[in-house]
Amino acid sequence: MNIARELLRERYFTNLKHSNDLFVGIELELPIVKLTGDAVDFSVVFALFDEMIEKLPLSIEKSDDNGQAIQLVSDENDDRILFEVGYNTIEFAFDKAQTIGEVEQRFSNYLAVMQPFLKKQNHLLTGFGVNPFWDKNDNRPVASPRYEMLMAYLKLGATREEVRVSQNKYGAFIQGSQVQLDVTRENLVTTLNTFNAMEMVKAWLFGNSFLWNGQLDTLISRDVFWEESMHGIFPENTGVFPETFESLETFLDYLTKTALFTRTSESNTFYFEPIQALDYFNHDEIPAFDLLGNEIVLTPSPYDFKEHRNYQYQNLTTRGTVEFRSTCAQPIATSFTVAAFHLGLMQELAAFETLIASHSFYEDYGRDFPQLRRRFSAQNLSSEEIEDVASFAEDLVNLAAVGLEKRGFGEEKYLTALYQRIERKENPAVKALHLLESGKTLSEISEIFADGKDI
Repeated sequence: MNIARELLRERYFTNLKHSNDLFVGIELELPIVKLTGDAVDFSVVFALFDEMIEKLPLSIEKSDDNGQAIQLVSDENDDRILFEVGYNTIEFAFDKAQTIGEVEQRFSNYLAVMQPFLKKQNHLLTGFGVNPFWDKNDNRPVASPRYEMLMAYLKLGATREEVRVSQNKYGAFIQGSQVQLDVTRENLVTTLNTFNAMEMVKAWLFGNSFLWNGQLDTLISRDVFWEESMHGIFPENTGVFPETFESLETFLDYLTKTALFTRTSESNTFYFEPIQALDYFNHDEIPAFDLLGNEIVLTPSPYDFKEHRNYQYQNLTTRGTVEFRSTCAQPIATSFTVAAFHLGLMQELAAFETLIASHSFYEDYGRDFPQLRRRFSAQNLSSEEIEDVASFAEDLVNLAAVGLEKRGFGEEKYLTALYQRIERKENPAVKALHLLESGKTLSEISEIFADGKDI
């Protein structure tokens, strides 16, 4: 028996659902900007948490090593609001819900307190997939073991030729819009395969992480950061699947090639060079570091698999959900386009699978899914490429609309902005670049993306 394989099977397959009931889990990460274009003032964002506790039914769930509140939990549900990796990003991790509308209402309630407070201090939450002032901000990790470990681990890439990302603090300035949907043993493989096959459409439709003042010729810099950093040492650990899975077992084969790189104990957190799961127990000793940089030698243990995490763009979680994690944060008023798009397609999974199997787009562009994702996140596409991907996007949005209409909650309204993007042939990153060319400053664009009614 392969111990690592069975540990992964237990970790990821145990909680697969037995019902086709479809709930939605939504996580929104939004950057904080200082509207003068300077670094975010931490005293302002720390005071923001005090303001939220005073004005909203929220309690402190976690504090950092300095006693500053870093994670709040709702007194009414399981919503959480927290600093994500660094102090310049706010994450809204919403309790699972039956409809998108109920999540949107809670989000609006939170913003009604947060945005006026920030605006008075010349700050704002805005809708970008990368903080427009990333190069000005203090991108230190949140003072807690998990985030400090991640930053320290990413720094190991400085000595490795295959790591091409020089910004090892990228986790503190990229923002995503993530959706989790329940899956069963019967539909997991279909879910992974179908959503993976249209990552190029999502790249074009939702692209919103152009690296301002950087050197990356892409509208989705977050892909480059994930795939070309320590997280991507083993390509199976992150990104788009290059293959189609035939069964749960072939997917499990793929999972065994993902990496372990950390261990926690009651008193410490350790990190080490990544080791593929299938090879983990072939090591008698593992050289590691604690958070102070002290060297230590670990002995592999099954306990370490409790810390196993991978970062694939269609990511099976330990909660019996697939987390879709390849989408940039969106302009705030269109934040729920991402959830609506995925939820509608999931509702029509059989028709979605048929569409993917037969769509003419693949006749012209092939099925090298990782290559297609990079190709259609490029800044300069030909008119033919834009027409082709826009046509495919419209077919997918139409199908998502069918699924949402069948659900009967009026959620198809969240797709309106996607139809507008398809008509204009303009995703949020392209819109931002056009605004910049028209003479708008990054601060002015940040305010537009914080409102975003025309995005």
